[in-house]
Amino acid sequence: MNYRKFRKNLKAISPIISVLLMIAIAVVASLVVYAWVMGYIGYQTSKTGDAVQIQSVAFTQGATDSLSKVYLQNVGTTTVTIIQPQCLYVNGTLDASAQVSVLGLPAGNTTIITASGQPFETFAPGTTVTIKVTTAGGTYSQITQQAP
Repeated sequence: MNYRKFRKNLKAISPIISVLLMIAIAVVASLVVYAWVMGYIGYQTSKTGDAVQIQSVAFTQGATDSLSKVYLQNVGTTTVTIIQPQCLYVNGTLDASAQVSVLGLPAGNTTIITASGQPFETFAPGTTVTIKVTTAGGTYSQITQQAP
């Protein structure tokens, strides 16, 4: 009998308040998801302005050493930064001898990367060479061609 008295004194949340609580929780959850998605999309789209493309590669082998030039064009909409000793990879190997004529490359402009390091000297004529140029922002361009 004591149980019935206890049960009669309990009151549940009214249906109107429960519906309002569910709507409030749904709105708050959707705002959190919206903020997360917009932050992610904003971060990803801010990187789309950076784009570079290797226009051509010129191999020149002399009697004592080789000198190669990589012509790199900024095809994006923002200025890209090139870190000089870490920008040129030949068949996956960093060529630390790379010299860049312009470190901050404005949109639409072309720069020349000159390399005289060991990787270019070791290729026999007709060998397939993969050249990759990276920027400070993480964008890169890669080209594969035959060594002359």
